[in-house]
Amino acid sequence: TLGSVQTPDNATLESCGKNLVDWYSSYLISIQEHLKHISGTVVCDAFFSKATFIKPLRGNGFHVISRFRNDTVLFYPTLENRTGKRGCPKLYVGKIRFENLDITRCTEYKVNKGLLYGLKAYFKALKSFVSLAVWYPIDGGTDKWLLYFSTDVNRAHRM
Repeated sequence: TLGSVQTPDNATLESCGKNLVDWYSSYLISIQEHLKHISGTVVCDAFFSKATFIKPLRGNGFHVISRFRNDTVLFYPTLENRTGKRGCPKLYVGKIRFENLDITRCTEYKVNKGLLYGLKAYFKALKSFVSLAVWYPIDGGTDKWLLYFSTDVNRAHRM
């Protein structure tokens, strides 16, 4: 065990002007020196896949691995080269439609009980790219797909 701390109740959080997500990110940042000796990556469930949790952690040198909700809006990165013209270059093009994924932009991985695709995607709420894994289970479950991500866009290439 790395440590334990009592989660504050809602009244205490409100008096500090924080919500639960803010409190957890600030707690992890407060013990970052201890954590970074072990790992610079925080793995958390889908509840924490919010920009208000991820941005402070990234700002303090952490990467986050988590799962997005199935209705998260993500975009394909542009394939266009920089034009050399003035202005900000285009970062992303079309919205990713998971019911009709463009597999030409993906790497397919062999897994049991489903199809797994990896790709780089733009997450507008973070204003950055993420390494995305899209899993289509064949077991006939209620989810048509599951979205897992890492803020470390090079992670998939090191596995």
